[in-house]
Amino acid sequence: MLIKILVGLGALAFGVVASATPVAAAAATAWQPCQRNAAVDCATVHMPVDWAHPDGPTTGLAVARLKAAKPAQRKGVLMVDQGGPGGSGVSYVESIAGNPRYQALKDSFDIVGFDPRGVGASADIQCDSTVLGEPYESVPTTGDQYRTLLAHNARAAQNCKQLNGPLFDHVDTVGVVRDMDSLRRQLGEAEISYYGVSYGTQIGQQYLELYGQNLRAIVLDSNMDHSIDATRYAVTASLAFENSFRDFASWCQRTATCALHDQDVLALWDKLYAQAEGGALKNPATGGPVTPYALRQTAFTDMYRPARAWFGLADVLKKISVGVPVTPAPRAATQDNSYQAIWCSDWTWPTIDDFHAVTELREKSEAVAPHTHVFEFFSDVSSCLGWTGPLNNPQHVLRPHNAPPILMTNAIHDVATPYDWGLDVSEQLPTATLLTYDGTGHGDYGNSLCAHDAIDAYLLTLKLPPRGTHCPAEWPTAPPTSTFGANTVTPPNTH
Repeated sequence: MLIKILVGLGALAFGVVASATPVAAAAATAWQPCQRNAAVDCATVHMPVDWAHPDGPTTGLAVARLKAAKPAQRKGVLMVDQGGPGGSGVSYVESIAGNPRYQALKDSFDIVGFDPRGVGASADIQCDSTVLGEPYESVPTTGDQYRTLLAHNARAAQNCKQLNGPLFDHVDTVGVVRDMDSLRRQLGEAEISYYGVSYGTQIGQQYLELYGQNLRAIVLDSNMDHSIDATRYAVTASLAFENSFRDFASWCQRTATCALHDQDVLALWDKLYAQAEGGALKNPATGGPVTPYALRQTAFTDMYRPARAWFGLADVLKKISVGVPVTPAPRAATQDNSYQAIWCSDWTWPTIDDFHAVTELREKSEAVAPHTHVFEFFSDVSSCLGWTGPLNNPQHVLRPHNAPPILMTNAIHDVATPYDWGLDVSEQLPTATLLTYDGTGHGDYGNSLCAHDAIDAYLLTLKLPPRGTHCPAEWPTAPPTSTFGANTVTPPNTH
């Protein structure tokens, strides 16, 4: 999920969840030191391509394990997922190995992550970059743009299926959940603990439906709500982006070391956006226009981790305003498209069935977001219009089965998974306690020391914070000292 990109301008079934039929344990390749981090063990397990036919063809699942640093206090396996869809669990475990923020968990758990089917080293969904790079508008404003979008999505689905074979039809989250429980049994664990952030919460939520009895503890950090329709999705997400950007503007104006401290940030943004809409904002590196999408992307990605990105975002906006060039990134012959393939297997928007419906949805989004306009994940809706891949796991109200006490966290202003979604999900999970982070950002374990400590305490002791607990907002005080700053961000189109 944490993929290096140039900021903004650079990269210019409901029916199946009722069944929890036991499946055969997967056979594992012997553990070996991971190539990128010898402190972590790597292996490959083999899972059925289609869980409806467990004896059929298989696909490899890349797995990583960081063994408990203090075996005498080992509490079992903690499976982790950093979101996406499309985020690598192997890379996540490798990054945890050297991160002191996770030390208490590293002492007491074998931390295990895997690249979900169709992701990373688990038969990554690759599609022709020429097809994926076709010009189209993810937020169409004319009938012609709408028809171009539909045709593009249909071609992309056909191309992806052709290049990836049968697995393309089986990358939905229910398949991931079945893989996860098969991995649990292959590891010899009667129960596991789980930490999922962003899209990783949807994996956790659906694991609760099928295999809740196999969970010791579960943390859902920054929650997806896999029950909502297009209107609620769009309006809540647009408002979350608007409120997050307003927080950035307010922070900048009260922080003397912010590059835009002496300016009206919202007014500057509105000016740049208007120039982009009119085609007057140029990137000197290419001579081409800076689009409204590029500006929104720039701001949106940097809302995830304020401490790491907000100083850099202010610098970038200041440079854009005076015409400093940004070099575009090169494009490979094929391109990862696991996000769209997985997303459109899980989500459907039946009310968005013509250009009028798309226009109405865009207008409702813009009405609550006068500065940021359309939320960055409008493509979560538009990318599935005309898509011809399978819909295996459509939205539904959660039906947890034998769920343990659950810890949920959500930020008040989370740009990628709005607080309203966390509230919705907490009502669907009767055993859940929702901890609220009163700040801005996506991923509370990394953004809030208070939430971090509550999550550690729960995973280690099973003690939940009192219901209604709030953690205070934390604001950036100085630019990051590491190289992992504003130019290394979670890209859009990943939750």
